[in-house]
Amino acid sequence: MNNDSLNRKDFFKKVSLFGIGALGATTLLKACGGGDDAPAPTMDSAGAPSADPCGTEGLSESEIAGRDALNYIGQTEIPEQRCDNCALWIAPEAGSPCGGCAIMAGPINPAGWCTAWVAG
Repeated sequence: MNNDSLNRKDFFKKVSLFGIGALGATTLLKACGGGDDAPAPTMDSAGAPSADPCGTEGLSESEIAGRDALNYIGQTEIPEQRCDNCALWIAPEAGSPCGGCAIMAGPINPAGWCTAWVAG
């Protein structure tokens, strides 16, 4: 079995998250803002700077849980698999460093990655 296969449970999980992401599309666009400055680094639960400069500010617990379910990280360890070259990537508004995702709520770092990554 190759690693690209998708089992039934994972398929339904991702489809459900797609629905949540679609409903929150306006939140996605508003959460990142439209300023020219890069967002301030966010802190993780231990109080250290987060690897994701776009953060989760303004997201509900269920939206954050959706990101966690997809194992989203703000900085990929796989250079050829980045959010900004994923088929699900939504380009940022002019001047904003953070984009969006078709299946995940909240601002998305272009250098991020999750288990739903699909070649774009």
